[in-house]
Amino acid sequence: MRKIYTIGETIYDIIFKDEQPVAAKPGGALLNTSVSLGRLGADVSLVGDLADDVIGRYIVKFLNKNGVNTDYIYTYTNALSRLALAFLDSANNAEYSFYKIRKEGAAHLNYPEIKKDDVVLFGSFYAIKPELHGELIKFIERSRAAGAIIVYDPNFRAAHRHELPSLKPMILKNMELSHIVKGSDEDFLNIFGTDNAPSTFEELKNITDAALIYTANRHGVWLHTPQISDHYDALAIHPVSTIGAGDTFMAGIGYTLIANNITFTSAHELTKESWDILIKNSIQFSGHVCMHYDNYVSEEFAQKYKLA
Repeated sequence: MRKIYTIGETIYDIIFKDEQPVAAKPGGALLNTSVSLGRLGADVSLVGDLADDVIGRYIVKFLNKNGVNTDYIYTYTNALSRLALAFLDSANNAEYSFYKIRKEGAAHLNYPEIKKDDVVLFGSFYAIKPELHGELIKFIERSRAAGAIIVYDPNFRAAHRHELPSLKPMILKNMELSHIVKGSDEDFLNIFGTDNAPSTFEELKNITDAALIYTANRHGVWLHTPQISDHYDALAIHPVSTIGAGDTFMAGIGYTLIANNITFTSAHELTKESWDILIKNSIQFSGHVCMHYDNYVSEEFAQKYKLA
C-alpha cells in the first residue's frame, strides 16, 4: 500500500463550553488528520515531536491504538507537553489559547525516506516555525523529487496576523512546493487579504502551479485549477463542534488519493471525476466530525470506508 506521512505538532486539547470543560483529547492539526487516516486503514505515519511526560506517553499510546505509526516522532526528555484550551462560542466555533512545549535545547524532527506516489500532508503553524522550516523544506523538496504528492494546508489564523511579514515567505515557499493547496476563507483572508476563491487563485498562480481547494464552512468548497473551476455544496448540518473539521478534510484528501489509486506529477492532470470524488469524500468526512466533540472520524464511521 502507498504510504501517507503527516507532519505536525502534538497537543493535548481541553475543550470548554459555557466556561466548563466538556472534553479532553490528543490534538494538533495533522495529528487529527493522522488519527482519522489510521482509523480508515491507511498506512500513515506522523512526523513530529513531543515530551516524555504523562501527556506525551498517552499521546503515543493513543496514536498507536488508532493505527498511526509513531517511529518518526522525536521525544524530548525533561520536557512538558503542549496544551491547547479551546473555548466554543454559541455557534460552536472555537477560540484557542495555546501553551507551547517546554524543553531544553534545539527542536528536532526525524524524517522518513519517501517513495514515488506516497502522500505528504503538512501545514498549520508547525510548518512555518523558523527553527524547523529549513529542514522541513529540504524534506519536502526530496519528497517531491521522489515523486510524492504534496498537500499543504496553511491553517493560518488571525492570532498570528501581526507576524505575517516574517512568516509569509515561509508560507509562500510551502505553497510553491505543493501540488494541492487547501485552505479556508479565513486562512486566505489573513495571508493574501482575499475574500473569495477566484481572487485567491489569482494570488496562488503567482507562486505555484498547485491546485486550490478553498473551503468556506456552510458556503461550501471551491476548486480551482487552470482547467477547472467548480463549487461543491456543504452538508446541511447543525455542528456540535467545528474543531478538527479542516483536519478531517485533509484526511479525506489523503484517503481518496490512496483508496482510488489517484497518482499524478501535476494536479492539473486530474480529471473532473477524480476531483469530484476527492472533494465530496472530504466534505463527508469533515461534516461528520462536526457532529461530535472528537477531532477525528469515529470508528463506526471509518468502518464504512475502511481500506482493505
